[in-house]
Amino acid sequence: MTENYLQIMAESLEKKLEVLDHIYEVNRRQFEISSVKPFDVEAYDAVVDEKSNLIDELNRLDDGFTSTYELVRAEVQKEPEKYRQQVMKMQELVRAAVDKSVSIEAQEKRNKASMEVALSSKRKEIKERRISASAATKYYSAVSKINNVDPQLMDRKK
Repeated sequence: MTENYLQIMAESLEKKLEVLDHIYEVNRRQFEISSVKPFDVEAYDAVVDEKSNLIDELNRLDDGFTSTYELVRAEVQKEPEKYRQQVMKMQELVRAAVDKSVSIEAQEKRNKASMEVALSSKRKEIKERRISASAATKYYSAVSKINNVDPQLMDRKK
């Protein structure tokens, strides 16, 4: 029975590695989207939603792994030699998952920096539009005053 649980745990770790690969790919697309001008908010939101779903799946896998581990921990600790191969395989999978997690974390930092640049650019663009609109309003206001003759300059005699 314990061997079955250990097999399930190994499969869970393999599935986790696949999900981490997907997250890595989604992060790459997220960086590309945030680097392209003009910034496509809808595409960025879609990628963030996809990544959120993958993270939820990762959390489910981790919860399942932890609960399964709790079922077999005492048996594996009691007879470590009997399960040595399976434990070593899982340790390798965990190392691979940690390595991928570190590279994903580095990607996240690059994505954050890229997004900050995109947001800064968007803010600058909005500010320039506001200034242009304000200048246009002032211009039209000034032009409309030129065409109006002030009442004090009119000759009231007829």
